Order: sequence, then structure tokens, then C-alpha cells
Amino acid sequence: MHGATRGGGSEMASITVTTTEEEQLSVLAAIATFKNETVAMSAIAKKAGINQNRVRYVITDLEEAGKIKRVPTKAFNARYVRYQYIILKEATTK
Repeated sequence: MHGATRGGGSEMASITVTTTEEEQLSVLAAIATFKNETVAMSAIAKKAGINQNRVRYVITDLEEAGKIKRVPTKAFNARYVRYQYIILKEATTK
């Protein structure tokens, strides 16, 4: 049976990950060290001292809050893209 799901439902599960202000500030500080550079997520995670998978959620939250802008700079393929992160002015005036 193609397209069938367990439990008979056809909707995908939704997971909500909440990030803390401390994590967001840590990631913002890490991004600030890579000004005008294309950077890997792993490099941001290492500078921030946070798990790489967790940093993905923090960056999504920062982008949705309008604190950073993510600009694609290198596309190795459709699923593997490197970005440059720009800290927007609103993020620095807290």
C-alpha cells in the first residue's frame, strides 16, 4: 500500500521546538563573528556551544522574528546549501 500511514491517518505529526532567549543570543553572537562570510551550520554551532541540530531551530526562530536574514550563497545540490547570515538592525537594539 503506497502512501498509507500508521494509524490510518494521512496527516503528518507536528513537532514544536521552543528555543530560549539565551540560545538565540548565543547564536546571534556566533553569527556576528562570521560577518560577510558564507558559513556552515556546524561552524555556528561550534562557536555558540550548542548542538548543531538545535541551532537549526534557533536560526529558524531568529529568521521568523526578523532578527536575521539568511542569504543562500553556495548550493552544492538542492538539499545542501550554505548561507550568509545578516544580523538586522532590530536585533542589535535591545
